[in-house]
Amino acid sequence: MTRRLDLHQCLYPTPALGLIYGVDSSTLVSTATFTRALSQGFTKAIPRGYQEACGSGGRVDPNFVQTYKNARAAGYTDIDMYWFPCTGANNACKSFATQLAEISSTFRANSMQIGRIWIDIERDVAICNNWNYGTTRNREIAGQIITAAKASGFKYGIYSSPGEWSGVFGSSSFNLDSAAPLWFATWDNVQNLNMKSPFGGWTSAFGKQYTDQSASGQFDLNVFAS
Repeated sequence: MTRRLDLHQCLYPTPALGLIYGVDSSTLVSTATFTRALSQGFTKAIPRGYQEACGSGGRVDPNFVQTYKNARAAGYTDIDMYWFPCTGANNACKSFATQLAEISSTFRANSMQIGRIWIDIERDVAICNNWNYGTTRNREIAGQIITAAKASGFKYGIYSSPGEWSGVFGSSSFNLDSAAPLWFATWDNVQNLNMKSPFGGWTSAFGKQYTDQSASGQFDLNVFAS
């Protein structure tokens, strides 16, 4: 979630019937920055809540709680989070149940009201070399993540992209859990939910990340179904 497109085109959302505009972030975001985004029509916020942190087996993002509080202070009421699970054959990752338990404990300790947990499925070859089990085992591990998410009782969805899906699972057609809502990335700066390249068994999407560029430099920009 960290690439660049043209800045000028992405400052304000173009109104569209039945869409909610949102921002997601992987850094500490101030109340002032959230306030500006909200005033520009981005009414949904999705901070990173859990990072792979492969050296420690996964951890709650150190910026998550404060970023959440800042979003609330700015006036956000529609807040999800995304979970970048620790995976990788060479990493001593905590169990997925433990990773989710740490998320749950953070919610409780800080009285956080989170709508949905988005499971981030994408490769990180440079830092943690995650999803390196091979195609068959990658599919099995992903199934374990879904099983843990269902057992947690949280509302969840899946974040990925056509290219990442094929890279992780060996085929764009692999169906992990197409009953779950899909939030997909296609950085074409087109503010709609059209899936030009369907994958994972989904024929429609709940959300689309349409650019990774924003005026603040801290957000990816998105549209979601209302």
